[in-house]
Order: sequence, then C-alpha cells, then structure tokens
Amino acid sequence: MLRVSRLPHPPSGFLSAISPGDRVMRAKTFVVLTFLLFSISSSQAANQKVLYTFTGGVDGGQPYQAGVVLDAAGNLYGATQFGGTYNQGTVYQLTPSPGGAWTETVLYSFAGIPDGEQPQGGLVIDAAGNLYGTTSNGGDPNSYCGTVFKLSPSGNDWSFSVLHTFTGPDGCSPQSDLTLFNDQSILGTTAGGGCGSQGTAFTLSTSGGGYFDWCFRGTNGEYPGGVNSWEFGTTFYGGKQQKGNVFSLSWSNHTKVAHTFSATAKAGYWPMGNLAPQTGANGYWIMYGTTSWGGVGGRGTVYQLAQRPTGSWAISVLHSFAVSDGSSPGAGPILDAAGNLYGTTQWGGPENAGTVFKLTPGAKNKWAQTVLYYFTGGPDGSVPTSSLMLDNAGNLYGTTNSGGAYNQGVVYEVTP
Repeated sequence: MLRVSRLPHPPSGFLSAISPGDRVMRAKTFVVLTFLLFSISSSQAANQKVLYTFTGGVDGGQPYQAGVVLDAAGNLYGATQFGGTYNQGTVYQLTPSPGGAWTETVLYSFAGIPDGEQPQGGLVIDAAGNLYGTTSNGGDPNSYCGTVFKLSPSGNDWSFSVLHTFTGPDGCSPQSDLTLFNDQSILGTTAGGGCGSQGTAFTLSTSGGGYFDWCFRGTNGEYPGGVNSWEFGTTFYGGKQQKGNVFSLSWSNHTKVAHTFSATAKAGYWPMGNLAPQTGANGYWIMYGTTSWGGVGGRGTVYQLAQRPTGSWAISVLHSFAVSDGSSPGAGPILDAAGNLYGTTQWGGPENAGTVFKLTPGAKNKWAQTVLYYFTGGPDGSVPTSSLMLDNAGNLYGTTNSGGAYNQGVVYEVTP
C-alpha cells in the first residue's frame, strides 16, 4: 500500500501552461468497445458479469482502489492507476447500450506534471455531474505529491482543472476515496506529508478554495485511509499499538482517537478504507469498518463501532475471515437501506482471488455472512481492492486491480 514508483514524464514543456484552476479541454477521447462479457451463474449466491476488461493501453489499466460511481443516466465513471496516452492513468466513462454491452470512453489521460499522475483512489460525483478525484503522484515538479482534480461536462466534451496541488507540508500522495459533502466540500486524506510526514486529512471547496488540513504524527495515527461524511476515518498504521485507529476531526486542527486497534484484540488490526455511518434506533451513531489482518480467523474482520451515551465507542466483531470465505478486506463496507452490509476481500476463496460478501443483521447483533461471489483470477478478475457501489435496483459494482484477459483488471457487476 506504499506509493508506487513514478513512471517517466511526457516531454518537457507539455501541458506547462496548465496551472491550478485552469480549464483545459481534452485533446482527444479514446473509445474502446467492450469485447468480453464474462457471466457466472453457478451455485454461488449471486451472478457476476464483467462490464469492461482493461487492456493496459490507452483505455487504462489496474484501477487499484478506485471503484466506480453512477450518474443519473446510468453511466459509470472511474479511474485507472496506469494506462492512457502517457501511461500515467486515466479517468473513464462506461456507457450501457440496450444490448447489454458497455462502451468505454477515456475522458482524461494524465501526463504527470502539472496535472498529476497515477490516480489510486475513487471518484465522487455531484448533482451537476462534475467528477472529483486525486492523483497519488505528479503535480508539483519538485515534490511530486499529487493533486486534487475536477472534470466537468461541457457539451459533448469535458473540461479538466486542478483544484489543489500538494507540496508536502499540506500532505503528499492521496490514495484513498474522497467524500463529497453537500456538493460543496471535498473530504480526503493523504498517505504522507504533513507536519509529521505521516499523512493528513483535508477539506477543500469544490471550487478549489478554502483548503484546510489535519496532521498525523504517529501517536494519533499514520497513513490515513479515508474520511466519511461524519468526519470519522481510519489510519492503517500508528496509534498507541502501532496497528491503526479510528479518528475523528475537530475544527481546532486536532484529531481525536475513537478506537485503537491491537494485534491481540478480536477486531483485528490494520483497518482499511472508509467507515460506513448509520444512525441507530436510539439516535446514537453507529459505524462499520474492516480490518485487513487479525481477528479470530486471522485474515481480517468486519466490525461495528457503536456510540455509548457517554460519547465513547463500543466495538463489536460482526465477522472474522478465515481464507475460505475471504481474506484481507482492502476497502470499507457499504450499507443498503435495509441495513445489510456489502464488501470485498482482496484474497481468499477457492482460487485465493478475492470475494464479494454480504452481512445480514440478526437478533442480538448477530450477523450472518453470505459470500455472493468468489473470483477465479481468470476473465472475471482478481484482487478486488475497491469499495463497492450499490444502485437502486440492488446491483453491486466494483473493480479488480488485476485479472481479466490482460491481467489489467476489470469493471464488474454482481447481481444478488
């Protein structure tokens, strides 16, 4: 989960006129038709269909932690870490057709400087259809600490702008999913940089102004993995036990630790991704998350944090993974309207290629796990590291970091 090595930049002077806030129209859109649809209808609890297979060329490759988002017209959007015109990553659109095929259009290919390179986290979309995301590297030619960018629909085209360029003291290498708050503010994290060089959490106006950040120093966490709309997040490392924690943000530029993970606790350690928030029946807050290691089965857990009347938090283990049902979740879970949880594991299952799972709540906070799909590592993909997206019909969408015909990952749909 460390920063990936940087690839060569395009020729000197390319895009040198772009500065933060400039609106630049993409020069060309590459369209690659989906040629492989892989459908599974076995004894598993859900059907899986590959919507698009990345080739690693101009269409992109290896989405990593970036899942997909959905617009009102049913189009999907996402980002790839590599591929594109300069092999520095892409932002793409998938458009459905009545026959069931999907068409991929590359909306933007990253060049490295000054626009950024290698987007690793997921996109967010506002009500107007604007897309927001981050690049983990590139941007400033001295620090290569990444950017926050915006893509806006403009007629039949898209305009690109850099909202913020990281330089190190304000954070470096954003890698996790963003959170959009009221279509006005972006919440996110950086894996490094800041006053302690161990990451930051930040908020930024969707217009590009009003940047504000919080600093991690190790004791309050290290390598933060996302912030939700309640301004709670997780850190992969750090904390008193050096196994990560759950933190909350305050507007006094401080963070407060809500829970500390340890190697010996049943809830596991090394938490990953965003927390899914829920308001309980008594009005107190509940949040759900995952750890990537430890727990009773040794391969990570799904946990619940429930707010006590005193304001402190009680942790409960909802499920411990044990390889056969999944191993090492790489993203946080999501909730549906009925209170069911859905998520992915990077590995585990019969082919050790990852799973899609569902957790259903029961009496006395007992949850039943169902593995909806086991990845094979073949055309259907392998190593699903992104969070899932749920549509109104109950279909789940996500990406895999590898697998597929070219071992560059896929975009898939799971229908329970």
